[in-house]
Amino acid sequence: MKMNKYQKNVIVSEERIQQEVKKLAAKLNEKYKGKSIVALGLLKGAFVFMADIIRQLNIDVQVEFLIVKSYKNCQTSGKPKILLDLKRGISNQNIVIFEDIIDTGRTIAAVKDYLSYKGAKQVEVVALLTKPSRREVFVDVDYELFTIPNEIVVGYGLDYNEYGRHLPDIIALNDAALEELKE
Repeated sequence: MKMNKYQKNVIVSEERIQQEVKKLAAKLNEKYKGKSIVALGLLKGAFVFMADIIRQLNIDVQVEFLIVKSYKNCQTSGKPKILLDLKRGISNQNIVIFEDIIDTGRTIAAVKDYLSYKGAKQVEVVALLTKPSRREVFVDVDYELFTIPNEIVVGYGLDYNEYGRHLPDIIALNDAALEELKE
């Protein structure tokens, strides 16, 4: 489906994303030199972002995924639910969580608590996007690439009801998109 008619404006260009991804990969390479990490992607939104970063890492990386559901039609349920759990133990491991967007903070806070419960040695959070104006729960974000306004965005892995993940730029959706693409 063509998304042009639903685009309000470009929030972050593909070029800017790749510049920041490269910088972040360099920071992670430096911080974890001689160590290993478990790169934990929160699906589905963070898969593109995480893949771009881990391909630039020259440290030992193991990959895991979680599916945590808390939104439908941009409405939060208030309580994140794990739909796909870890496939292996993470006790005494350095975990780097890759999240597409931190909005209310509830999802990432719940995931951090869960990983601590599972025995993670260290948990860091990498967020592609943050919306501080929407934060309801304080969460320490170790690396934020972009702070954005309170807009509904898609692209670079982010979606609105499964639409728009394939876009190279991160775009804000217009009102027509929010209505026509509703589930």
